[in-house]
Amino acid sequence: MLILSAQDVDTCLPMKTAIEGMRHAFAASSAGELQMPDRSSVTLNSPSSLALFMPAHIKDSPIVSVKTVTIVPTNKVASLPIVQSVVIAFDASTGSPVALLDGSRLTAIRTAAGGGVSVDLLSRQDSTALAVMGSGTQAKAGIEAVCSVRNISKIQVFSPTQENAEKLAEEASRTRRCPSIEVVADPDTAVRNADIVWTATDSAEPTFSRESLKHGTHVVGIGSFQPSMIEIEPSLFTSASIFVDQLDACWAEAGEVIAARSQGLISPNDVEELGNVILGRTQGRTSSDEITIFKSVGIAAQDAVATQLALSAAKELGVGTQASL
Repeated sequence: MLILSAQDVDTCLPMKTAIEGMRHAFAASSAGELQMPDRSSVTLNSPSSLALFMPAHIKDSPIVSVKTVTIVPTNKVASLPIVQSVVIAFDASTGSPVALLDGSRLTAIRTAAGGGVSVDLLSRQDSTALAVMGSGTQAKAGIEAVCSVRNISKIQVFSPTQENAEKLAEEASRTRRCPSIEVVADPDTAVRNADIVWTATDSAEPTFSRESLKHGTHVVGIGSFQPSMIEIEPSLFTSASIFVDQLDACWAEAGEVIAARSQGLISPNDVEELGNVILGRTQGRTSSDEITIFKSVGIAAQDAVATQLALSAAKELGVGTQASL
């Protein structure tokens, strides 16, 4: 059995490779070329602590993957990660377990890569300014993803905890692909200047005002994954073209989309899967003034594709540790 650490996953799943992989994942999902049961959850010792289980098998893939994620907010007090995750891969022909991967790093890369696909398909080609709401792992990965598909020259970051935003800016600025990053004290200031807005928070309230968003902006929402979490103002959906990773998943878990529908602001027909854009079944951006939104809650198809890519690279590069059960 092959074990891939977080560092191994980084080595085996570079962002550009992951972005191309997520195109395949979204297309397979929209085409129905996979088995992907609904994400199941178990409440742990407190109502806010959860364990999530996400299995998937892409048609003709040599592996079946199951990702397990635990979310324990009180871990912060004990200096433990709030989110922890592993992915187990099984041989699709024999059913034998073949690999165990660090799921937290894989999730960060595949989530950002999914948003990167949306930026490549839906943002204006001349987009140069990025606003980031949040300062955690997903915010950092998001900067890398956006800079992989657009020539970004200006990045502004907002976080309620300025110290965290400054740390993110310092870390992200070290990469060759990213320009210098400015930390701002007001989210609307960042959004007002942006061509692309990336939200990566666990907020229960909108992270920026609708009025601060200019025409032609592309918004990527990847932080919220429960009905109670809302990063994007629901009223914004009335003046935007809306795309999601998977319809059923978003109607069950995406707080912004659920709120917009329950308030009568949108109907189910107003929302389209990004995979259908990839498949050529529907249009993406239709004008330079159009506001586009990609809302993602994360689907197991992304984990399955990312896992297969990482394992293929690990075999080629000789990366990872072999262990017997």
